[in-house]
Parts: sequence; C-alpha cells; structure tokens
Amino acid sequence: MLLVFEIQVKDPKQLVETLKENGAIAIFDESKTFGINHISMALYHTIEAFKNESNFAEDFSLEYLIRLSGEKQISKALEFGIKSGLNRVGIIISEEKKDKIVKILGQPTNPKVGNKNFIIEYFEINDINNEIETQKKIFEKIALLETKI
Repeated sequence: MLLVFEIQVKDPKQLVETLKENGAIAIFDESKTFGINHISMALYHTIEAFKNESNFAEDFSLEYLIRLSGEKQISKALEFGIKSGLNRVGIIISEEKKDKIVKILGQPTNPKVGNKNFIIEYFEINDINNEIETQKKIFEKIALLETKI
C-alpha cells in the first residue's frame, strides 16, 4: 500500500532508517512522480528485478529509487529520495505495518501528480498535459533500464 505524508525532514538518513525499521519497504519523494501508475510500475519492476536476480542494488528501497527514476546511476536515482526540508514522502508498506508509520509521521495525505517542471525536465516530456504519452515515456524509461549498459 502507498502512504504519502507532507512533512518537514531534518535528517533524511535517520528518517529512512527509522521508517525501514518500522516496516517501510520503499521510501521516496512523491513530488517527483507522475502519480500512482508511475509509482506502481516502478514497484512492479523492482519486485521482478529481485525475483529474476537482475537487481542493481542489494537494498530494495534503493532498487525502487533506481526503477522509479529509470536510471542505474545511483546519484540520479537518489534525486527521487527524500531530502532535508519540506517533503512529500511516499512510503510503500504492507497493510499490517501501516499503523506504525502513521504513529511516527501523523495523518497521511492523498497522493497526487508531482512537480510538473521536474517531471518535464527529468523525463524529457514535451506535453505533460497528454497523460497517456507522458506515462508511456516514463514507463519506457523504466522498462528499458534492463537494456542499458
């Protein structure tokens, strides 16, 4: 399940560690995503990568950032991680562990399409208002990750 929190982050590394200790499977900057389909596609490819032993990172959450970004280069993938300051923290977690995370971060908010300027620049989108073409471009980048050298 996906939870999204709008929170002020002082120490991203410590927060990620705490969230993982409490059952978070993946932690990311939800404002860098093009909605739930982008988030779901990256999760699917991350799970498949571990099943097929084609993952680039040993850590599931880092592999998820790689898939979300469509980039093997860790520094690029980390652009999708949380930073110090105000964040829309996306967390993928099992239903059973949800309450632990809510206890730590408070009430979740609704997911939404992220920062359009970031998405346009990062994914080289021509017309972000064309949702089908935008998703297609993002999904292709994620799917073609396996073929990059």
